[in-house]
Amino acid sequence: MKALILGLSGAIAITGAAVGAGIPDDGCLVCHRLKGLSVVTEENKVKDCSISDALYAHSIHRNVGCTECHDKIEQYPHKPENAAVNCANKCHVVDPSTKKPFSHKSVFETWKESVHGKNYQKAPDIYPYCSYCHTNDLLIDVTKLESMKMSLNRCSICHENKDWTKDRLSHVASREPIPVIKNGFTHKFIKTRRDGWEIVELCASCHEDEKKMEKALEIEGIHDEFAKEHVLTAVESYKVTMHSKMLYLDRNDTRAADCLDCHTNKDGNFHDIFHKEDPRSSINEKNIELTCGRSTECHPLVPAKDMKNMATTKWVHMHPIPDSLGQKIVKIVEEFMFWLTTGTLLFAVTIVGLDLLKNLRRKH
Repeated sequence: MKALILGLSGAIAITGAAVGAGIPDDGCLVCHRLKGLSVVTEENKVKDCSISDALYAHSIHRNVGCTECHDKIEQYPHKPENAAVNCANKCHVVDPSTKKPFSHKSVFETWKESVHGKNYQKAPDIYPYCSYCHTNDLLIDVTKLESMKMSLNRCSICHENKDWTKDRLSHVASREPIPVIKNGFTHKFIKTRRDGWEIVELCASCHEDEKKMEKALEIEGIHDEFAKEHVLTAVESYKVTMHSKMLYLDRNDTRAADCLDCHTNKDGNFHDIFHKEDPRSSINEKNIELTCGRSTECHPLVPAKDMKNMATTKWVHMHPIPDSLGQKIVKIVEEFMFWLTTGTLLFAVTIVGLDLLKNLRRKH
């Protein structure tokens, strides 16, 4: 009896803490806020299922209840397979621009038709779901940044509810680099989202996995050797291009194209990635002109007649067939330049070393 009373008291206290933190109360945090709450998966891996209510209260999804997304959970204890998240659900949060319940449904529908989503049900272990790429990021505390304080003060002139204004501004600020101002000058920027190279690394986490990509090709019925090689070497062939090298040298260089710059449409939602034969694809030959010349930071001055050739040149992806003449020439030139540079440096170091040795001998 004492154990029951203590258990109920603890549950009430935990639930009260969650409500006090502003988290919608679904009762989930009664268990999931316990540190060390873990399960062993079918692959014999330990999965941490604990949630920090303090962090969740300052995250993007802070106003969303657990069961609004994990909508298959209806009982306790719930089955592991029922914990899957449904990102297309409507939630109780109201979109201030439409006054309707907020939903990712339009983006979700685009994903379902894309190369990532159309075969997801056939092989969920091969294709990425929303949560593979997206995380529940923490919000920026705008009151601690001078540049954001100015915006908060300005917005508060009309929007009297400062808590509401702070909440909305924090959400918007979490999507753009924030300037840090010192002595009236921008000292640096706080990174709030993935930079170009992180996007490349995220895409490469799947596309560099040869076994996973071979399974995907099998599911999609792609058997042409050229097409298969093109897919299997996509990351490798990108990393030897000028786009990749520019981005690697400066991760924040917006002039250098990452994966999303080319494989999504200009006015799309960053999930509209289709096969190049699909007329909706940004790399379809009908859309190449718009994709490669999409802004002043890309190639707007390239003549339209030459634009279609850009997507097949080494600027985007190297030729995937290693036996092609063009690839052989590129490899020979690369090898020659490598050994020429190495030999020149070694020769220079040797000359400097011998000269130093000669001077030391003269002194003695």
